[in-house]
Amino acid sequence: MIYEFLDMTEDDIASVACQYEYVVKADIKNFYPSVYTHSIAWAIHGKAEARAKRNDLALLGNRLDRLFQQSNDGCTNGIPIGPAVSDVVAEVLAAAVDVSLSQAARKEHLEFEAVRFKDDYRILVKSEAHARAIVKLLQGALRQYNLELSDEKTRISVLPDGLFREWVSRYYAVHPERKDAYSWKDFRELYLAVLQIDRACPGTGVVDRFLADITTSGGRLKVDLSDSNLQKIISMLFMLAKLRIKAFPKVVAIVEQILRSDFGKRRESEIVRYLVGYLEQLCKNADRNTYLISWIAYFLSSNDLMGHLGWTPMFADPIAGSILENRAKFFEDAPDFELFVDCREAGRRTSMFDYLAVFSPPKTD
Repeated sequence: MIYEFLDMTEDDIASVACQYEYVVKADIKNFYPSVYTHSIAWAIHGKAEARAKRNDLALLGNRLDRLFQQSNDGCTNGIPIGPAVSDVVAEVLAAAVDVSLSQAARKEHLEFEAVRFKDDYRILVKSEAHARAIVKLLQGALRQYNLELSDEKTRISVLPDGLFREWVSRYYAVHPERKDAYSWKDFRELYLAVLQIDRACPGTGVVDRFLADITTSGGRLKVDLSDSNLQKIISMLFMLAKLRIKAFPKVVAIVEQILRSDFGKRRESEIVRYLVGYLEQLCKNADRNTYLISWIAYFLSSNDLMGHLGWTPMFADPIAGSILENRAKFFEDAPDFELFVDCREAGRRTSMFDYLAVFSPPKTD
């Protein structure tokens, strides 16, 4: 859905681009971690009213401000990445910035066309001078809400350069159509192309697109698996996940689907041995690898594979520890609330691949 929205946005802005000369590409620096929670009320009610009634919890903005602080150890900086409520609040803030930018640009009599997806801006203007002016106005609009523009990701290009995402064009050049199946050689060559694209266009969605293309909607890997390439494919997928940490859960989910196939069931020890070895590496610096450790631990626990561990890891982090021991190690003094579900039960109920389908969540009743 996200890819389709971005494609639609690019196509729409391309339809009017001939009327302009330059395009500004920019995004907000560390958007979610930088959100100042007080600014939520500013965006909803306006700064004057929000400041005049800063302690009035009858204001929706103040209630949201307080709730986000309470979910973050009382801190006023940052909102969680992932929850839908964060996306909604972030959009409220970004929309307020849009209004401020539009008003300022009209005062300067700047003619422009702009689109935004989350924190990613594309702005068409008539001249380079107007491009620099719109960047300054955007910086000013963001400052009103204690946000900053990412200098390293701000680009001014002469049209038609910069109109479309470069990585999409590069990927399409090497992979114009999805396939129903990939030979080992097909997989290897596309994999190498993805590495080159990621190197040239870092921080983009090329890794996620690749993982989506090599799997079916049900999570089956489209690559021909054999005794000779199983370990290579798993190893290559995990190396790819290291490049884009956000893709790590999906890689683990793909490996789970391999394990649950007839081919994978016959090679359980082989597959699990690789993951156990990787877990051991991560545990050498457990404090920095909690996120990755938690996903591997869930994979092992939910698939009833903990017996393959030849040792008993102990973690100070309550989330990783709970998953590994398959029992809640947090908020133990709140028995009225079930905050942890048995991992094996969760694994029987739904696969990781199905669970990670954010726009089609599994039923839990």
